[in-house]
Amino acid sequence: MQDMDDYIRHLEARIDSLESKAAPSLDVSDLNQKIDAVACENRRYAVAANEAEQYGRRNNIRIKGLPVKKDEDCRQVVTEFIRSKLNVRISDSDIEIAHVIPNRAPATGRSQSQQHSRERKDVIFTRFQERAVRDKVIRQRKLLKDTAFTIVEDLTSLNLEVINRLKNTPEVDKTWSWNGHIYALLRNGNKIKMKPFQTIANCEQVIAS
Repeated sequence: MQDMDDYIRHLEARIDSLESKAAPSLDVSDLNQKIDAVACENRRYAVAANEAEQYGRRNNIRIKGLPVKKDEDCRQVVTEFIRSKLNVRISDSDIEIAHVIPNRAPATGRSQSQQHSRERKDVIFTRFQERAVRDKVIRQRKLLKDTAFTIVEDLTSLNLEVINRLKNTPEVDKTWSWNGHIYALLRNGNKIKMKPFQTIANCEQVIAS
């Protein structure tokens, strides 16, 4: 990952260098071709780095809307939530890590009693010991429909950008992720799988099984 990040920075520096060149002998079209080639290579490495980072998150989920009080064991809260709300039998040892990701939004409008209660409804990051257990939990999240709780995969920032871009695209009906891959159902009925930097026109179309 560090090697990829270093190489991406190297490519970006090459792009800046090419763009700053003003040699009279250098044809503008040739310069543009060189810049496009370096930018394309930069994107390929960014996608590879993103896939490697997402793979490292394959055992993780994020739970939204689940309150955790100040003195509660976050792992135990998550375990009981999965057992009671998702009907998934898990042991205490199935969860490797569970902790609250603080909501950095300002507390404006909260009453003093609310702030002092220390009851949190922020996102809970959860890592499972085994991916199979995580997948069972993900499959059961349909039981949370019309509740205050949601479960999502732990996506990279680049994959989150892809999902947000799709949500703001008029042709898209709905979006979701599975195993770190981003999918969308278009309003014309087509199902697509999209990677970073792709457009709907050139992304992979998924054939329904």
